[in-house]
Amino acid sequence: MVAAAATDEERQRSRKTSNRLSARRSRMKKQQYVDGLAVEAEHLRRENDAMRAGVAAALQRCQLLEHENRVHTAHARELCSVLQLRNSQLRLLGDVAGVPLDVPHVADHLMQLYGGLVMPLAPPPPQTQMLFQPDVMEAVGMLGYEL
Repeated sequence: MVAAAATDEERQRSRKTSNRLSARRSRMKKQQYVDGLAVEAEHLRRENDAMRAGVAAALQRCQLLEHENRVHTAHARELCSVLQLRNSQLRLLGDVAGVPLDVPHVADHLMQLYGGLVMPLAPPPPQTQMLFQPDVMEAVGMLGYEL
């Protein structure tokens, strides 16, 4: 009986030791898992910061391009208006002088984008001989054109 009690005590000690080792391995495994999560969280945090910086840079570039686009659009509108004005002046000068001037038409898509309403083309003047009268030449010179 004494031997049986000793073996029961040994089994109990052995089981306690085994349980302690198992609990230690479980704690170590859990700590490794938590450490891995902390490393992954830090990696994701850095990646997130890099993405935020990239988005901020892209937004800044987008705002700059939008500003440049507004400037270019305003300049295109101004140029379209000047072109319309000069074409109108040339047509008027051609009508007054009785001289057919081949004034190019401003494309409809440009007028829609930059010039507002599309104006119908004036009918071309009748084909006549070009007359170099002093008052016509003076009017052409005032417009900044040379014949």
